[in-house]
Amino acid sequence: MRPKSLSELTIWEVLSSWGIARWQGHHEHGHAHDHTHDSGVSSVSIVCEGNLDLDKANMWLGTLLMERSDDIYRMKGLLSVSGMNERFVFQGVHDIFQGSPERLWGPDEKRINKIVFIGKNLDAKALEKGFKECLL
Repeated sequence: MRPKSLSELTIWEVLSSWGIARWQGHHEHGHAHDHTHDSGVSSVSIVCEGNLDLDKANMWLGTLLMERSDDIYRMKGLLSVSGMNERFVFQGVHDIFQGSPERLWGPDEKRINKIVFIGKNLDAKALEKGFKECLL
C-alpha cells in the first residue's frame, strides 16, 4: 500500500500526524495529568478551489506571521499557485515557514488549496477572508 499524498489526506489525518488527535483523547488511558488545557487553543482549516496570486499570498502570510506569530503554533498546507504546475506544500511553526514545490498536479486533479492553522485566539472568518483575497 503506497503512502497517501498530502492532497489525499483528510484534515483529521493531518492533525493526527501532528499529534493533535492524540491530544483529543489522551485522558482515556486511566490516569490524570497535572496540566491544564488552554481553552483558547483551536484549529482553523480552509479548503477551497482556485489559484493563488503568489505576491498577494506572500504579503498576506508574511503580515499574518509578523503580527500573530505568537498565536499561531502550527500551520500546514497544500497550495495551488498560479503559474506553477506543481503543488506547493508548506509548514510552519510560529514565524518559521518552510515550503517547496511538490509533484505535478494531475491532468484531471482539481487544484484545491488546503491549509490548517493551530493556535490560540484564531479568528476563522478573518483567516478565511484573508486567504480567499489571495485567490485570482
